[in-house]
Amino acid sequence: MIEFMENNNRVIKRRKSCNTYATKFLKSNTLKRRGDKNIYVRPEYHERLSRIVEVIGKGDIPLYAYLDNILKDHFDLYSGEIIENFNKNNKPIF
Repeated sequence: MIEFMENNNRVIKRRKSCNTYATKFLKSNTLKRRGDKNIYVRPEYHERLSRIVEVIGKGDIPLYAYLDNILKDHFDLYSGEIIENFNKNNKPIF
C-alpha cells in the first residue's frame, strides 16, 4: 500500500509498511565490503548519515550498507518514474 504525504507543497509517495526505519534501512545486506567506487556527499549529510548508523544502528552496520539500503528503496519506489523519464530523454541514435 502506498500513502501520499505533502511536504512543502510537494507530494511524496511512501510505502506503508509495518517495518520501522531501523529494520528497513539499518540492517545487514548482501554487500560483503565497500565497493571500489567513491561517491561524494555534502559534509553535513555525511555527518548525519554517520550519526544515524552509529546511534540508531548501534554501530552494527557499516555506512556503505546503510547507503545501499537507502538506494535500493529509492529505486524500488521510483523505478517506474525513472524508466519513463530515461526513455523519454534517451533518443535512439538511428
